[in-house]
Amino acid sequence: MNSHDFHKLVHMILESPAHPPESLFAQGFDDWHARARMAHFLAMPEYEKKDLAIELFRSIVDIEIDEENSEDVEEKVFALQKLSACLRENETTLEAALDYINLAIELAESTDYLYKYILRGELWADRWLTLHLQKKTNIAEAEITEKIEIFEPLPIPHNSYLYYGYRFKAQIAAERGTTLIAKDFMHMALSFMDIPKSYQDELQAAFSATHDNAAWILNDIDHATPAPDKLHWDI
Repeated sequence: MNSHDFHKLVHMILESPAHPPESLFAQGFDDWHARARMAHFLAMPEYEKKDLAIELFRSIVDIEIDEENSEDVEEKVFALQKLSACLRENETTLEAALDYINLAIELAESTDYLYKYILRGELWADRWLTLHLQKKTNIAEAEITEKIEIFEPLPIPHNSYLYYGYRFKAQIAAERGTTLIAKDFMHMALSFMDIPKSYQDELQAAFSATHDNAAWILNDIDHATPAPDKLHWDI
């Protein structure tokens, strides 16, 4: 891709229903922030340009950033996370997906910033999902056990590592057809989330389902749970 191609894509996105502010791309193709932001849009299904998104995301992998700037760190972590997610959709690129989410985790954990949108626990959940797709679920489960042993004794009430760790264990239990165990793990997961009281009734209704379709129950629980990036987290 070159500046001319990028400029055409900017016009396409600006004129699309998403209609983002032009300032997102003001610095043009040579600015890695602009390329990363464009890639996020192109990765959306409605644009059918995932290959171009992957190309742009890959163009920033080796970019050196100012690690004293939390916004730069977060923006690069988010780009690496999304690049991994794009590659995770294809069985032939799972290893690359794992490499990029590992880079995202390494960068996110190289600082003590409490990011605005990125959750370290969610990054690990993406790693565990990728391992699971590679049929390496045992590695993911061992890592979750380690995270629980490290973090559960600590006085950190709103802990993204524990929320996503127990949520992953619930999903695996659902796949194995153990509905009650899946529910127990989701109760544990939610105990580490700062959930407003207004969500409690809908969550209780989801947990109270008497059928044995664990995947359906977990989906209902997720729909009744507030978006994690909108909540307060301690870590």
